[in-house]
Amino acid sequence: MSWNAMLHFSIPRAEGVAVGRTPVIASVLVGSLCCGGGLIFGAIGLGAFYGALGLARYIPEALATGAVAITLLNWLYYRRKAARMLPGCDRRGPRRMAMSSAFLGLLMMAASFILLEWLNHGVVRAAHFMHSPEFASAVIPGVPNSHLLYLAVTFLALPLLAMLPFTSKTPERR
Repeated sequence: MSWNAMLHFSIPRAEGVAVGRTPVIASVLVGSLCCGGGLIFGAIGLGAFYGALGLARYIPEALATGAVAITLLNWLYYRRKAARMLPGCDRRGPRRMAMSSAFLGLLMMAASFILLEWLNHGVVRAAHFMHSPEFASAVIPGVPNSHLLYLAVTFLALPLLAMLPFTSKTPERR
């Protein structure tokens, strides 16, 4: 199945609004790259440098930054699309599309975060981490429950996106 077919299949269409592939792809990329810093640095041979920086301490901040980036990306894109619509058109379509796209981005961020945490702590370095009850007795072995809580909180970006205004102009009454 091609990317084009997958995007049109996975996102519901709203009346009068074309599916914007740009925010969907960007949301998925931001979501998957948000938590893969160690993997990216390790792949280019700088894993020790990444480890020396001690960025693993900033997991909540990285998740929050990814959620804010995904939310802003979708809001700006679909807000501009809603502003270009004709005055008589239903403006709920761009909001639904932004919510769908942001949900896909946050879901990708959650899946990549869980996978990378599990691979790092539960598979690759299991002998080091699984002695700690924080890692061994977690819901997903190798992924601490506190990290899953941080991840769940990032989905609060969706109600925030739903509350943001999508048009700067008020409709004219005649």
